[in-house]
Amino acid sequence: MGGKDEKPLVGRAGKAAVGLAAAAAAAYGVYLWGRPRARRRPVTELAVAFNLPLQYVPWRSVHYAYYTRPGTGRPIILLHAVSAISSAHEMRPLLQRLLPVTDRPIYVLEWLGFGHSDRPEIEYDPELLEGQLEHFLSRVVQPRDGVDIIGYSVGAGYAAEVARRRADLVRTLVAIEPTGLGAEPPEIGKAWARLLFTLPGVQEAFYDRLTTPEALYNFARDNLFSAEYGVPQEYIDYGSETARVEGASRPLDDFLNGNLFPDDPADTIQHLSQPLLVIHGTVADRRLESYTELPTLSQRPNTRVVALPTGALPHWERPGEVTEKINGFYADFEGAVPRKA
Repeated sequence: MGGKDEKPLVGRAGKAAVGLAAAAAAAYGVYLWGRPRARRRPVTELAVAFNLPLQYVPWRSVHYAYYTRPGTGRPIILLHAVSAISSAHEMRPLLQRLLPVTDRPIYVLEWLGFGHSDRPEIEYDPELLEGQLEHFLSRVVQPRDGVDIIGYSVGAGYAAEVARRRADLVRTLVAIEPTGLGAEPPEIGKAWARLLFTLPGVQEAFYDRLTTPEALYNFARDNLFSAEYGVPQEYIDYGSETARVEGASRPLDDFLNGNLFPDDPADTIQHLSQPLLVIHGTVADRRLESYTELPTLSQRPNTRVVALPTGALPHWERPGEVTEKINGFYADFEGAVPRKA
């Protein structure tokens, strides 16, 4: 990919890093002056994202959460991204399309530190969340012949690494707007984060500013959703709600430092043995990746790349088309979604 319409990621990221520094400095000033912070609520007060049973799994002295709908056949696993407001709710439009058309078991996992999962004060990195996913698949789902994973953003990267080392657990991977297939971000953002987040109170104060409904709306409008589609109110409402949960800001410094991103997801995806479907948006200035690696990736056996005229959340803007592409992919690779009568 390339040409005039390709987003200048490095320049844009550099400006974002400067903005990050300014916002964090302002947040620190708020902290020093003793301005009251938003009330933190226990995770038990967070509304459920779907009308499905919510289960908890003990693991490494904490608990993580997942939603489930029982069924027959190969399980489908949905994985959300990691960001300031990520949770299983990010997968809601796709789940709503899948539920009526399949009898297969469906699971929606919430990463440790997000959604209804525990949010402990620990270091958050790919090894932690990949370990969580491997535990979930091997101990909870226990598939006979692997699962079909649908991962969004960095969630697809974690799934790819687990699929690489545990091919017995993963039958296929659908990567929606995966990270790591474009230009490398500049180091300036990581440097600012390392400096600013050593100051007491910066993380939580900055997080409060970052996750107000107005700030979330502006970011989603300018970076995620196409102008034609607009910003869904439910996306903002649930994002701001999950941001008020106790411990919600704890993964933020690792996220901004880049510690939550796999080292080389492009190489991992390139060398997967499983069938792969990549779905990404093409609207200029609404993509978080340049996808410069896609021409090479599309030459990989058992790989399909689908580009849709959307922003960074194609499964929100065009959930019907995304579901159709996924079902066709499953059918072609012996993972067909059996339709209800």
